[in-house]
Amino acid sequence: MSRPLRLLVATDGSPAAQRAVEWSADFARRVDADVLLAHVVSSIGEWMMSIAQIDYMRIETEHRLLLEGLWSEPLRETGVRYRTKLTRGDPVKCLLGLADEEDADFLVIAKTGRTAAGDFLLGGTATRLAHRSTRPVILVAERRPWPVDTPDAADRARARV
Repeated sequence: MSRPLRLLVATDGSPAAQRAVEWSADFARRVDADVLLAHVVSSIGEWMMSIAQIDYMRIETEHRLLLEGLWSEPLRETGVRYRTKLTRGDPVKCLLGLADEEDADFLVIAKTGRTAAGDFLLGGTATRLAHRSTRPVILVAERRPWPVDTPDAADRARARV
């Protein structure tokens, strides 16, 4: 018997990321996959908050509560098996490391994140992840331009693994 597919889903709490979580919940339900929902607190973000004298430990606690609550709500609602993980560091390095640790079959991330300016300056986590990953990366658009109920989509995904 083969193991279930494993999805590593990245979130930053943005509307686009929430759409990626919704897409992942629906996909995981259809293919009976396990989901690890991950949020990375950027070390650059911590540095910037410390300069502005913002309590980044409080922000991290809030993000952990959001990760376990609102951000993972679509996974709970669909009844899929999931876990959450909050880490600190460079988002791309952390996500790639988690993918290896968890032996993820797919990485799922929103095409755009919190800030367009940050994506322009830093290259964007999704873009950098897609370029550096040795695993398939699914980039989810914020809007749903495709029909979700394609009869053979789950079979095609399972056949690739």
